[in-house]
Amino acid sequence: LPDGHQMTREQQRDLTRAKEMALADGWHPQWIRGPHDARAVLRGSRFDEQQAMRVRTFIERFVRLGTARWAGEPFRLLPWQWADLVGPLYGWRRADGTRRFRRASIWVPKKNAKTETAAALSLYHLVADNESNPHVAIAAVDRYQAAICFDAAARMVRRSPALGRKLEVLDSRKRIIAAAVDGRLEALSADAE
Repeated sequence: LPDGHQMTREQQRDLTRAKEMALADGWHPQWIRGPHDARAVLRGSRFDEQQAMRVRTFIERFVRLGTARWAGEPFRLLPWQWADLVGPLYGWRRADGTRRFRRASIWVPKKNAKTETAAALSLYHLVADNESNPHVAIAAVDRYQAAICFDAAARMVRRSPALGRKLEVLDSRKRIIAAAVDGRLEALSADAE
């Protein structure tokens, strides 16, 4: 909840009930962080830590950082990246098994690895999300902005032997090809046709 806001008694009851349901269902209630999560649990959603860990494991095992000081080092998720982004986005599941969240907005100060995080997640969706024929788009207002994230992903591919064997980087077209799954990652901008 935003600072200064209090939960209503009904929201507190829902939160308590949702946490009890989580424990009974065998998952940790730490992922229920407020009234929206509690309401989702009461409607049949649950947190699947194995699904969230699948993404974390991919990033930390296969993705290598491409920037100067850390070039070639494994990508280790920062606490906020895990607890506030990757965990909730990929762990929360609706009753039908689909992801609860389809979009995310990252609002953190400069120099907190937003671009690298988006690039790493883009690579996950390209090769490890069990999609046939995946099309991953890195979109921005102009070509320069779209190229920043694409270039980060391309560097990650070049620095990772495992990803380098599976992916082909086409710098001139701002595209990464995953031939084995007939997939592609590409940079798109509003100023393109």
